[in-house]
Amino acid sequence: MLALMLGLMGSLPGIAITPAAALDRVSRIDVEGTRSMSRETVLSLIDLKEGSVYDPAAVDRAIVTLYATGNFSDVRIGRRSGVLVISVVENPVIASVGFEGNAQVEKSKLEAVTTLKPKARYSAAKAKAEAVRLRDYYRSLGRMTTSVEAKATLEGNGQMALVYVIKEGEVTKVESISFPGARAFSTLELKNVVTTSESGMFDFLKTAAFFDAERLKMDRDLLQKHYLKHGYPDARVKEAQVTKNETGTGYRIAFEVEEGQRYQMQVGRIESHVDKVSTGKLEPARQLRDGGTYNEETIEKSAERMTLALAQEGHVFTRVKPVPVRDEATRTIRVGFVVEAAPAQYAERIEITGNVKTRDYVIRRELRIEEGDPVNALLLEKARARVEALGFFKKVALKKSKGSGADKVVLTLAVDEDDSRNIGFGVGYSTAEGIVGDLNLGEKNLFGTGQKLNLKLAGSFTRFNAEVGFTEPRLLGSNVAAGFDVFYRDVDYTQYASYKFQSIGFKLRAAYPVDDNWTVGANYGFSNNTLYGVTDTASAAIKQAVPNYPTASATSYNTSSVGYNIMYDTRDNKRRPTSGMVYTLSQDLAGVGGDVRYIRSVGEVKGYYPVSESVTGQVRAGAGSIVGWGGQDVRLLDMFYKGNDIVRGFATAGIGPRDVSSANGDALGGRNYFSTSAELLFAVPGVPQEMGLKGAVFADVGSLWNVNRAAAANAGTVGNAFTPRASVGVGLGWDSPIGTLRVDYAIPVVKQPFDKTQNLSFGLSPF
Repeated sequence: MLALMLGLMGSLPGIAITPAAALDRVSRIDVEGTRSMSRETVLSLIDLKEGSVYDPAAVDRAIVTLYATGNFSDVRIGRRSGVLVISVVENPVIASVGFEGNAQVEKSKLEAVTTLKPKARYSAAKAKAEAVRLRDYYRSLGRMTTSVEAKATLEGNGQMALVYVIKEGEVTKVESISFPGARAFSTLELKNVVTTSESGMFDFLKTAAFFDAERLKMDRDLLQKHYLKHGYPDARVKEAQVTKNETGTGYRIAFEVEEGQRYQMQVGRIESHVDKVSTGKLEPARQLRDGGTYNEETIEKSAERMTLALAQEGHVFTRVKPVPVRDEATRTIRVGFVVEAAPAQYAERIEITGNVKTRDYVIRRELRIEEGDPVNALLLEKARARVEALGFFKKVALKKSKGSGADKVVLTLAVDEDDSRNIGFGVGYSTAEGIVGDLNLGEKNLFGTGQKLNLKLAGSFTRFNAEVGFTEPRLLGSNVAAGFDVFYRDVDYTQYASYKFQSIGFKLRAAYPVDDNWTVGANYGFSNNTLYGVTDTASAAIKQAVPNYPTASATSYNTSSVGYNIMYDTRDNKRRPTSGMVYTLSQDLAGVGGDVRYIRSVGEVKGYYPVSESVTGQVRAGAGSIVGWGGQDVRLLDMFYKGNDIVRGFATAGIGPRDVSSANGDALGGRNYFSTSAELLFAVPGVPQEMGLKGAVFADVGSLWNVNRAAAANAGTVGNAFTPRASVGVGLGWDSPIGTLRVDYAIPVVKQPFDKTQNLSFGLSPF
C-alpha cells in the first residue's frame, strides 16, 4: 500500500518523493559530553524525540533552547546514519562567590546586588553582566570611577571559584546646585525638594551628597511636580546642566526653570456621561476648595478617589477626568470633573517576573486581581502599590499588553527584590537609663513566604529585655495575620520605686484588616511576674505587695489575659506622616486563669495637619484605666507609671501618686491617666531634608491618679487626686539608621511640689 501511494504521488507533475526521504527518521538520540546532567535531563529540555521525522528546523530550535538554559557553553547536534548525536560542554558549577577590594561597601550589600550564587551554573557572559551590575551599584553611591572585573578560577573538582575584583573610586562630589530662572521659591527651598545635595562636612548624614546622573532625572521630575503643586501649571524644568569645576574634583549642577504665572483654583461641577452614576456621592472624594492654590497633585488624587469610589459601587469601566478651564484675566482655573465610560478590560493572564526568593503566591494575594477579573488603571495601580508596600522589593512595575481579544489584557508584574534581612544595633545614652544598647535581628520575608521573624535584645544599667517574635501574614490563606512573641524582662526600678521586677511569658496575637484603614485584632498573653529587691527603706505600700515581708523580699504571680485592639489609620506616611490620623483602642481582661483579675483599657488618637510645605502640626490625646474585678485590687506591677512619656520635663515615673515619707519618695503608680500634646514639626533651616533632621516646639498636659487600696491607706501617700501637669519645650530629632534619635528640652509650667522633674531628655523616640 505504501509503495502504491508513493508511486501515485511520484507520477504527479512537479512532485518527486523517494522512499528514502519518506523514511528519514531519527532511530536513536545519543547525548555526549555531560558530566553532572543525565541524558534524560537533557532530552527533557528539547522537543526532539526518538522515532520522529528528522526536521532541521527542530534541531535549530533545540540548539537555541539548550543554550538558553545557561547550563552549556557549547552545543552541537549532528547525524551518524539514523542516530542523532547531541554533543554538549557543560558550564561549570560555581563553588564560591567572593569580593576583593570592597573597602567602602559591606559584603552583604554586594551579595544582595548579584544574582549568581554558589551551586548556580557559571558562564562568562553572566559573570560580566554581574560585574556591570556591581559597577552601576557603586555609581549609584557616587563612586563614578569604580571598576569591577569578574575573575573565575577552575578548581580541581571541576567547579568554578568566582571573584569580583573591585577598584573603588572616590565619591564624586557635588560642589553646587543652582536654579536659574527661579523667582517664586528660594534656592534653599528648592534644594530641599531635590534628593541630590551639595557636599560638605555633614556628608555622612546624607544619602546623596554626590553626583549621580540617574538621580538628576528624578530630581528634575520632583522640581516639576513641586511647581505644579504650588500653582504654576505652565512651569517647565529643563534637564540639569552639569559642569566640572576647575580642578575636576566636583560638579556644578544647574536646573533651569521657566516658572510662568501662578494661578488660584475654583471648584467646578461634576458631570456624568454614564447612566446610574450619582455625582452627589462623589463630592466627599473631591478635596478641592475655592480660592486655594492651583494644585495638580490634589486634582489627580481627587480623580483617583472618585474613580475608586465608582469601582467600589460596581462601575469598574468608568474613569474620572479633570476638566480645567483657565481665566487669564483673574489668573484662576476652574476645575470640574467628567465621569465617562472607559473601555472594558479583563485580566486574561497575570505573569510575575524577577521574584527569585519571594514565592508567587505571596505577590498574587496582594494584587486582589485574578485571571478573568475586570480591571482599570486605578485598580492596577492600587494592586502595584500593595505589592510595593510589602517592603520586599526595590522596584515594582506593572505593565499591560494586548491579550487574545480586544477586551483582554496580559498583566506583567516585574519586581526587583531587595534584601529582606534586618540587622540593626546601636549604643547610646539615655538620661533615664544611662548607657543603652540595642540589637535587632530580623527577617521580614522568611524563605520567601512573607513571614516575619525577629529577635530583639536591649539593655542598660537598669534593664534587660529579650524578645523573639514570629508573624504569619496570611494564616491558612486568609487575611488574618497571626503570630506570637516570647519575652523576658528584668528591670531595676529602685531609682523610682525601691524595687525590681522580672517578667517572662508569651503572647499569641491575630489581626484582621477590615479595609485599608481599619484593623481589628485579638490576643492572649501569659506571664510569670516577680517583684523582688524590696528594701527596708521602701514605701509601706510596696512592702505590703510582698506577703510575709520582711521574712520574704520577693513575690511571684501569674497573669493570664485575653484582649482586643482596634486601629484606624489614615496617615499618608507611616514613618514621617504629614496628614491623616491614627486612632488605637485596646482592652485586656486578666483572670482567664492565673492569679490576677483586672480590666485594662488604653486609647490614643493622633492627628497630623500640613501647616505648610515644611511644617506639620501634630496633636495627640490618650487615656488609660485599669480596675480590678472579682473583689481583687490592682497589683503594684500592673499600675500605670507615667512621667516624661506623657509630659516632657518630668522624670520617668515623675508624676502622680508617691510616698513622700519613704526615703526615695517612691512612685506608687495610678489606675488612671490622661495625656494631651500639641506639637509643630519643622525642617531645620539651612539643613537638607534628606539628612533627616527635624525641629519641634511642643506643649504637653497630662495627669496620673487613683492609687490601689494599699497605697490609699498609707499615711505618706500624696498626689492621689486628678491634678494636671503641663510643660512647654523644644526638640530636635534625627532619623538615624537605628531609629529616631531625639533630644527634648522641656520646662514644667504646672507641677506639684513632690513631682520629680528632668528638663533634658534624649534617646530613641519617634516624632
